[in-house]
Amino acid sequence: MIRPPSFNEIWFFIENGWHDFINTDFNSLKYSEIDLAVKVGAVIAILILLKLLWNMLCKILGRYKYSRMDSGHAISPDSERGLVAGFFLTLPKIALIVPLAAIVFAIANPFLATTKEEKRYVETRIRIDFRDVSGSMGQQFKQNSKSKGEIAMDAHLKFLEMRRGKNDRTAFWLFSDDPYPIQESFIIDDELSYLKAFDAPWEFGVMDEDLWTEERWRAYTMPRSRYLQVDGQGGTKLSPALKMAIRLFDSDEKKQKGNPYYRRGKRSILIVTDAEVYDFNETRLDFAELSKRKVIPYIIFIGELAGEQNLNQPTGTEGLLKEIIARGGKFFPVSDEKALDDAYREIDKLEMVKVKVERTIFKIPAFYKFIFFAVISLMIIIPLGLFTELLSYP
Repeated sequence: MIRPPSFNEIWFFIENGWHDFINTDFNSLKYSEIDLAVKVGAVIAILILLKLLWNMLCKILGRYKYSRMDSGHAISPDSERGLVAGFFLTLPKIALIVPLAAIVFAIANPFLATTKEEKRYVETRIRIDFRDVSGSMGQQFKQNSKSKGEIAMDAHLKFLEMRRGKNDRTAFWLFSDDPYPIQESFIIDDELSYLKAFDAPWEFGVMDEDLWTEERWRAYTMPRSRYLQVDGQGGTKLSPALKMAIRLFDSDEKKQKGNPYYRRGKRSILIVTDAEVYDFNETRLDFAELSKRKVIPYIIFIGELAGEQNLNQPTGTEGLLKEIIARGGKFFPVSDEKALDDAYREIDKLEMVKVKVERTIFKIPAFYKFIFFAVISLMIIIPLGLFTELLSYP
């Protein structure tokens, strides 16, 4: 027979749940089902609005909830509730917005970012993704009205979606004049990698965004939220990013010491860029160092090709793209509908290696915190509503 919980057990549950809720770092929460939550919130808002309109219509027409016309029962004027009583009766109903909002947040599937060590061996392909956020990514892409930055994000997200379930171990950095970490170290987490790639800015620059008017932002090629003002950035220097990649690969290889299964296999870097780099001579030396480490470079090219889409005849940035080919890599024009499929297959050709990972568990579900808050709110609001209802009777 199941024993019902005692009062002390219930109080212990409520007290611990409340401490857990108020100690949550809400600024660190991420949401994976925002679209669904917005739709549910919109439906709730419409239902509340319809209810308010119905009440107003009933009041205008003289129809009341607790009376029926010609019922034969006279309603005494003494039974009518005053303004103060009406306010206290309405207050619990208004307060129901709080648990409803908490439920909407729970539907958005919030989670917290944290880490936990879990040492194990996995077979994987190792890759660093770079995305260009220099000033040129704010320019309009010639084939449509989108900015190069948006095209770069779309291509990167589509590629990550294609690679879902392939057990890729990746890091993700942005670059302009300097590299900027989004996912600094290697992880195996398709969903988190996708979310971080989606949230990342499209352009870095020195322009003071607060000096721009709303009209000027609306005329710009990207939303204000996708532009990040960073001092000293806006140029396109690939060499610092490649040097960082060398350090990251070397550091990761050192961590594999003691791994009996490890052997250096081919690794890769994927660069999403328009290839308008300032420091081509430096990058040649960096690509040579990466080649010594069996790192294959690939580029998703956000640019235009002359004439036929021939990999050996790029225009505008011939040096960088030819260097990629010389190092055993390839570039894939984003304007080619088959380019991402080709990039997927090239990455898939790389042999898998078994590595020791201290797996990082990032996603800690937090929806239950909002469910708990909604339940506690209802436990307060419902008795309060009943109490005010009783007090309001003359």
